Amino acid sequence: MRKLFALLAALVLLTAAVCAAGESGPDLYDLYTVAETGEVWAGIAVPIMEGVAAGSPASVPENSRNLAVWDGSVFRPVSMGLVTGNGKLLVLLYDTDGEKPAIPEYPFIAAGTVLEVQDLLVRTGDRMKSRINREVYDAAALSWQGMDCLLLTLSGDAEPGSPLLTKDGKLAGIIAAEYAEGDYRYVALTVDTIYGCIQEAAALLEGTEEEISAGPEGYTVTIDAGLVTFDWSGMQLPEVPEGKKLYHIVADADNSYLNYTEVTEGLTSLSMILTPGRTYVSGLEAFAGAPDNVPQNYEVTQMPEAEPLTDHQFESREFDIADLTAKGEGDMPAPVSEVTEALLRSGNACINSVSAYDYTGSYEEATMLISLTAPDGSDYRYESVWYYDGSIRENDAWYVSFTDSGLLEMLNENGYPEGGYVLTLYIGGKLADSYTFTLIK
Repeated sequence: MRKLFALLAALVLLTAAVCAAGESGPDLYDLYTVAETGEVWAGIAVPIMEGVAAGSPASVPENSRNLAVWDGSVFRPVSMGLVTGNGKLLVLLYDTDGEKPAIPEYPFIAAGTVLEVQDLLVRTGDRMKSRINREVYDAAALSWQGMDCLLLTLSGDAEPGSPLLTKDGKLAGIIAAEYAEGDYRYVALTVDTIYGCIQEAAALLEGTEEEISAGPEGYTVTIDAGLVTFDWSGMQLPEVPEGKKLYHIVADADNSYLNYTEVTEGLTSLSMILTPGRTYVSGLEAFAGAPDNVPQNYEVTQMPEAEPLTDHQFESREFDIADLTAKGEGDMPAPVSEVTEALLRSGNACINSVSAYDYTGSYEEATMLISLTAPDGSDYRYESVWYYDGSIRENDAWYVSFTDSGLLEMLNENGYPEGGYVLTLYIGGKLADSYTFTLIK
């Protein structure tokens, strides 16, 4: 169960690469109750990651203790069913025994995706393992029992637990209940609500399973003013097979990429400035090439939210994006009125900061982090050092180009998601300022 908890914590990271394995595409699982006389079909389940599926508690008869899912090739016993989302979503945990299911998981839509009715469908099934797609006639936002939901009008009936899908096969929601008024009307939990249910399931696991709370033995993570130190000096390092190298891996649970460092002789710890308020998983694993997955045994670290920066009566007077080719006040580049993709890709964009503080000494050092959060939830970090300097305390002005920061490397390579971006400045682990912009394509 410890591995399942680590997987839950890394949900978004792992679902970013779904459908890479398996001969077929994503589809539904069948959910069964298990009795002495055999398996009895109860409903359908939605595979959301390896070893985890979601269904409706309404599908499971009262007092049913033994459940199993059909993953397209074999029955897999459910080790635990966790009721979440005010009793509207059943999170099912099962052991894959290291085997890839015949039917892989559904990828999730990106955060902030605008749904168009004509691009949606609901896939449902029955006890004969039949599958049918229902057309979505209407989808309206609905707040239901404090959860973000969608009120759907469909072309026919659908089982509780049926997934709401985009035409390209991404998960946009799960039907939780039939609506009281009208024909073929259903309430579906949105992806944001499903994420919350997964986090709720992880919290339930952490609170009920003693073995889950511990990370790798001898591995420690400490946080000091935003600076995180990973120490494996007390670990018994795993044996590294020939042709592989040992890596230390740090992954933001909401990112689709990994940060990794090869563990060479004598290297027993490293430090990073991580983004406040985000969840990270870390640990060591051997890979033949560059690491492409999270290790099996992980430590989960929740970074605390950042407090506002008040040290030395700090005051941020300007924090924005500027154009290196345009002249502003003094020797500073001029801030832009709108941020375009062309500007960011040109290499002429920079991060511009002007602040003041009450400090009369020579120098005082603190950690500095600039993070860029994209509309899909991915977070990109630029680590540096901040100096309080008494000689410029009334006008501490500086800038750094995006090229030098490295914040845009993956976006330039993979493309810029549409929507709102947030650029945030942290000093000593505290919130100094932030700048929000909508990218102009």
